[in-house]
Amino acid sequence: MTTALGLWFAFGVGVADYHGGFIAKRANALATVATALVSGCAVMAALLVFVVDSTVSVGDLLLGACSGSFIGFALASLYHGMAASSAAVVAPIAATLASLVPFVWGLATGGSLPALGVVGAVIAFAGLTLSTVSPELGDRVRVGVVWGLIAGLCFGASLTFLGETGESSGLWPALMQRCTAFVALAVAATAQRQRVFVPTQLRSRAAFSGVIGASAVAAFTVGAQRGSLAEIAAITALAPAITAVMSTVFDGHVMRWWQVVGAIICAAGVAVIGVA
Repeated sequence: MTTALGLWFAFGVGVADYHGGFIAKRANALATVATALVSGCAVMAALLVFVVDSTVSVGDLLLGACSGSFIGFALASLYHGMAASSAAVVAPIAATLASLVPFVWGLATGGSLPALGVVGAVIAFAGLTLSTVSPELGDRVRVGVVWGLIAGLCFGASLTFLGETGESSGLWPALMQRCTAFVALAVAATAQRQRVFVPTQLRSRAAFSGVIGASAVAAFTVGAQRGSLAEIAAITALAPAITAVMSTVFDGHVMRWWQVVGAIICAAGVAVIGVA
């Protein structure tokens, strides 16, 4: 069950990131994420009421709020980086760190470091380095690396907080995550005198991104609560492949052969970490 939920998480994140990156090239990143979060909150609330039986826990709500304080800026950083650089550079970095941070957290809280985990980390970072080599982008590679690192660390922190919630709380922490993220981004956009929502012609696409993204987070939450955080976090590395395929099919984006190989190596490395 955990594997199935993890696969849906990776698929949903990949699809949502593709649409989010598309919108961010035509509107600012803060507005892109804030608009998507509105529909995401609605979907999460509906799932909470009609699908997942749960009870409210104050501690888990606080964990959800902490997760939300990171996830909003993680998404904004990811979409800004994809618009300024390339999904081929930004997405693999973000996905790798999003998987590795929960793994490191497990070690810091008393877990052991198996030899297989060390091998997986080395493999993941080797693939990460290879997948970000894009000579045709010039200086934009550096920009993509920076935003990918920021997004990945924020994603990792967010998933770690969410993964620490109890099974009895169900999707309440995830709903709190979405609501907190929206408030934080709305305040940030207002403070910078930017639009809180994207233009009307882009809102349906942003809403779709929010729906698919929220369903992915719901899958992650349930999977982490009922199974292994390391296992479901490891599958996150597959998300950039979905985004890259959609960019290639719909936008004519061309991934170099070494970027494809690097992404595969990266996914394999993170999968090894999950097994470890």
